[in-house]
Amino acid sequence: MKSSAKLLVKPLGLTAALTLAFVSLHYGWWGSVTEEDLLRQLFQQHWAVAWPAFALGSIVYTAAGGPRQLLAFSCGYLMGGFVGGVVSALLTGFGALLTIAVVRRMGMDWLRQRHGQKIEGLRRVLAEDTWLWICIIRLMPVGSNLLTNVAAALAGLSRRGVFLGSLPGYLPQSLLFSYAGRGVALQDSSKIWMSFALLVVSSVLAWYLYHHGFKQRMQQFKATPASPAGGATGLTENNPHDF
Repeated sequence: MKSSAKLLVKPLGLTAALTLAFVSLHYGWWGSVTEEDLLRQLFQQHWAVAWPAFALGSIVYTAAGGPRQLLAFSCGYLMGGFVGGVVSALLTGFGALLTIAVVRRMGMDWLRQRHGQKIEGLRRVLAEDTWLWICIIRLMPVGSNLLTNVAAALAGLSRRGVFLGSLPGYLPQSLLFSYAGRGVALQDSSKIWMSFALLVVSSVLAWYLYHHGFKQRMQQFKATPASPAGGATGLTENNPHDF
């Protein structure tokens, strides 16, 4: 029970911090400038430039390891709870693809040499039904999105599998922070409470899937010796089912 409670600390803390920041702007704690002043001119008067720049910037931002929760909060504030959640999940998914492309382009041979055994173990666990296991990993409100993307690239996982698994895995947290952002924008506490309910549901679902599938799969592969023909140095290219 204690470990389950710890899963909620980071998302809830970040939601509270983001909410406080937007509320401080809304009520003028920083002076006469409000969030409406900051956003109206950019997204209403210069929408043809602002929206493409926002989308591209968001992809690069999440690819570089920026918190996807902040992106979801912003999308919810600008677009609405449901639409903002879906859009932020898509943008974060494209950010994951960008990270994978950059890592594979760079090679990262030194990482493979240093962590070859761990990378090979990850490949063996996730190579089959990649989308499902990636979805479970994304659902858990812990860990680093960037490190998961880098590990997926080094392990040679299918980019299609990573992308398709990431979208439903990102969605609960994206909706959580998107509804929180929309609730702040509309001063609607019901949307903020809805976001907290989504967090609890997604955390319970992730816990269940982890303990009824993913954990057993990891234990199974740990008990099975790796094939000598495997190796972690030739796992990054030429997946016939990849994008």
